[in-house]
Amino acid sequence: MTAKYEVVVHPELRKEINALAAAAKAEDEKTRAERKAWAAMAGQQLPDDWKPPRGPAGQQLDAFVEAMRALREGRERDPKYRGSKQLGYGPQSHDLRDTAELKVPVFDRGGTPEFPAQSHRLVYREFRPPTVLREDGTAAREGLPIRQLVAFNDRGDEPAAVAGERLGRVRGMAESDLRGVVGGGRPEIGRVRDDAQITPHAMEAPPDVLAEVRRLQGVLAASPPAGTNPPAPAPEARVNRPGEQGPEQAQEK
Repeated sequence: MTAKYEVVVHPELRKEINALAAAAKAEDEKTRAERKAWAAMAGQQLPDDWKPPRGPAGQQLDAFVEAMRALREGRERDPKYRGSKQLGYGPQSHDLRDTAELKVPVFDRGGTPEFPAQSHRLVYREFRPPTVLREDGTAAREGLPIRQLVAFNDRGDEPAAVAGERLGRVRGMAESDLRGVVGGGRPEIGRVRDDAQITPHAMEAPPDVLAEVRRLQGVLAASPPAGTNPPAPAPEARVNRPGEQGPEQAQEK
């Protein structure tokens, strides 16, 4: 599908996804080695194209990559993410009125198709397209709106609190920059209305987010055209290009 948003990843989340990718690779290698040894004992040969079943780290990595793609393509209302909502602010929580959470299924926690019990949460922010100065001296917004992924955690690990800390918010203290912004309310009991806004309020992008967008656009612009059999990419380019495995997917445009 066509991208509707630029997607960037918070530096701390990027580190976690890199570690998750390394753990997933180790899981795959261990499973392949064990299955290969078992096949040898049985006088059989493991097919070269055999893919090991994903372990816990691999399942989380795959779910994160798919959720990231869903947010890039504006598919947050996909039934698998049912129940996703805006976050808010309360006296015992961080002020997250400019964020929303995507409820991501990774591990089976029960639930029903109507009321799923997704195991993970992906907290993100949204920003308006950058403002650029045209040759005639007028300013205009150009490009796609931006979504920044801030935290991806098991729901039991308080992903909203993780996001609040990463954004420099203080628990129980309202953010002056968010005065007048109405969030989703916290806590929220029961099913989110079908007509409720479940995405964040679009804000002005801060300098660090704009810089990351420009960096990713530069990496992609420097990539050789598809089908030209380019040489192996430099490490920095590899980190930011989508692929079959690895943390590069955390930087997918």
